[in-house]
Amino acid sequence: MKPLKSKFIKSVLVASSLVMVLAGCGQGASSSTTSQQNNKQGNPVEIEFWYGNSGVIGETTKDLVEQFNQSQDEVKVNAVFQESTNNIGKKLLTAIVGNAVPDVVQLNARFWPAFAYNKALLPLDPYIQNDPEFNYSDFVDSFVDNTLIEGKTYTIPFNRSTPILYYNKDIVKEIGLDLEHPVTTWDEMMAAAKKATVVKDGKTERFGYASLLPPLYYYSLMWSNGGDILSPDQKDVVIDQAPAIQGLEMYRKMIYDDKIMMQPLGGNRDGDQEMINFQNGKVAFLLASTGDLNQIQNNVKFKLGVDFVPKFKEYAVPSTSGGNLAIVAKAPKEKQDAAWKFIKFLTDKQQTIYFAQHTGYMPIRKSAIEAPEMVKFYEENPFFKTTVDQLPYGRGIPVVPDFEKIETEIQNALGKTYAENVPAQESMKEAADKIRELLKK
Repeated sequence: MKPLKSKFIKSVLVASSLVMVLAGCGQGASSSTTSQQNNKQGNPVEIEFWYGNSGVIGETTKDLVEQFNQSQDEVKVNAVFQESTNNIGKKLLTAIVGNAVPDVVQLNARFWPAFAYNKALLPLDPYIQNDPEFNYSDFVDSFVDNTLIEGKTYTIPFNRSTPILYYNKDIVKEIGLDLEHPVTTWDEMMAAAKKATVVKDGKTERFGYASLLPPLYYYSLMWSNGGDILSPDQKDVVIDQAPAIQGLEMYRKMIYDDKIMMQPLGGNRDGDQEMINFQNGKVAFLLASTGDLNQIQNNVKFKLGVDFVPKFKEYAVPSTSGGNLAIVAKAPKEKQDAAWKFIKFLTDKQQTIYFAQHTGYMPIRKSAIEAPEMVKFYEENPFFKTTVDQLPYGRGIPVVPDFEKIETEIQNALGKTYAENVPAQESMKEAADKIRELLKK
């Protein structure tokens, strides 16, 4: 099947010219007039907010929208669920071409650059610089890095996370490991997974290890071993070099030779089979997002453990997992101003604390991390602090125009190794060759 992401990016590029042509025309002008009329009549400016998380995260997001609507009478936010942040990308493209755009969107932290490079997102620097109530220096630096293109800010961090290692303490006790820190390295992880795997009559009843499917969960292994996606000057691809492929080859052996790792399958965000199997006690160790913490805590019947992602040489985790908030360039000015007020509210210190405590996502503000209520919360809920302690080892993905195409090729390579037992060197070499062609364009 041709990857949807490739089709999506191709469409983005096609649409970019349309975005330029349509900017400031049609639906936007009409909505602007309506907004001006509403203002003159004393009615709130209504804006449409697209969000992409379901479950506990989605409910918490809706809570915050309601809190904002109740907090003032100048802006009313209509929150529209779009199934996933990836899906928002596809629907936003259609909306831009169809001239019926939302006003503020939650975009995948890895995919927003495609829209920014094509001028579909509004640069936010004038708001940041002219709003004395908004202190951007209070945001965690590594999150801010993933909002910039050529010095301009196109998004604001919102729900940001890193992968963490979840484990079943009952199983860890059964196989005789330390209950608080059962594994530190990937060699120890493999040994623990072998002990934890249960096979009866030739059928695996319990896997020792599982990881969620998206590539960001693999980047930890790549970076931890000294590998990378692109060269430092971002002009060449290096995913086919030895440090980058060792982790993937380890996964292949764990799946097919040792049969101690569940094959990554994916699913919808709340129904990832790896997470369901972990919650049901059929997986001992699981690599998943800290944003899944509340969901997992609410569904497991066993004693849960949480720790750093294991390492090869040094700890390394992606800090670009999750979503950012953006204002659509084609939205009318009144709605853009209203959208900024909403973004400022969502990312304020108190709302950051509320969102982090209810979901497991990391606080995006330094003042929120250090706030007394957050310090107390971490003392009472130490699992939530794991990702903050891990943050110094966070790394960002390249912010380049074609990164979504690049990640599609990486995902295809991972898929071939996971699903077809293709050696990592072969699958990554094929992906690297395709990415080199992309970089030449």
